[in-house]
Amino acid sequence: MSSLTLDKVRKAYGPVEVLKEINLAIEDGEFLVLVGPSGCGKSTLLNLIAGLESSSGGEIRIGDRVINDVHPKDRNIAMVFQSYALYPNMTVRKNITFGLEIRRVSAEERDKAVASVAKLLQIEPLLDRKPAQLSGGQRQRVAMGRALVRNPDIFLFDEPLSNLDAKLRVDMRTEIKKLHQRLGATIVYVTHDQIEAMTLASRIAVMKDGILQQFDTPQRIYEHPNNMFVAGFIGSPSMNFIHAKLISDNGRLAISIERGSNPIVLPLKDAPESYNAYVGKDVVFGIRPEGLTHKRTGSEEPGSQYVNFDSKVEVIEPTGADTMTVIEIGGKEIVARVRPDRAPHPGETMTFSADMSQISLFDPVTELRI
Repeated sequence: MSSLTLDKVRKAYGPVEVLKEINLAIEDGEFLVLVGPSGCGKSTLLNLIAGLESSSGGEIRIGDRVINDVHPKDRNIAMVFQSYALYPNMTVRKNITFGLEIRRVSAEERDKAVASVAKLLQIEPLLDRKPAQLSGGQRQRVAMGRALVRNPDIFLFDEPLSNLDAKLRVDMRTEIKKLHQRLGATIVYVTHDQIEAMTLASRIAVMKDGILQQFDTPQRIYEHPNNMFVAGFIGSPSMNFIHAKLISDNGRLAISIERGSNPIVLPLKDAPESYNAYVGKDVVFGIRPEGLTHKRTGSEEPGSQYVNFDSKVEVIEPTGADTMTVIEIGGKEIVARVRPDRAPHPGETMTFSADMSQISLFDPVTELRI
């Protein structure tokens, strides 16, 4: 396995620049997930790494070797496609070993390699079947086996689970995670599903319009998003955004949210110095649904990280483990995550606790984190 470095990588089609100076560095054995909405450039970036397209600028390195002008077959990269790309007229065994045959690997080595991969992926009973006789999950395992048998420097996955149903997608996600833990392989994985990104990645690269928005660990991105796009894209349900004002209240910084003649004032706990420049100015107050819940025990004690406020309940959405509760503050519908046994009824007024240790503030013009 090897490290991968992208240094100021660009891609343009005529005057249209689809990738704008992407800088990424992943270590040997890391699991990088490229995530973003359709059209953000993540699959194009994967194709540049694979050599299926050429870059318009910058440098791509595997280990210390620059591979910009290296033919795809000489990059020692294996790719798993969304469509599986299996040969329909070949058995599973032949699909897995076909690439080794082309490289003139001996029959003995091929047999040994396919036996090892089949055991690892638990597809030994399928080796003599053809793709048409397999389920979607089984086909995906075969596609992964074909990649594994090559023992490449880097594995590339292009939305490999998007054709599977919801339950199978979760199961295969777990299998890919286990596989990475067993092999310690270097993996670059493309998806538009932020839950896949959060559960699989060592580090996530969030992209939008060909620009890298943030590159960090899943937890860091979740808790400290660089901007409103990242904050809204990562997390399910997504972060609540409320237009507010940052004020000084009895010597403490606080968030003030308009509500007729009775604004909601939420004192901040341990406010960073960067907030001082925004006192008296409009801000966007961001809080995730789990940061808003039913009234917490001890929330009224001095120094508590929780601040209480009342709000009318608009809609409730039971999910089993939690009840998503839609309320309106600041003219915006937001979501609170409430325990089922504390779930309110639509139309009633309830006291909610906001965890002020879990908030984010954003500049309403630049949308950057303050």
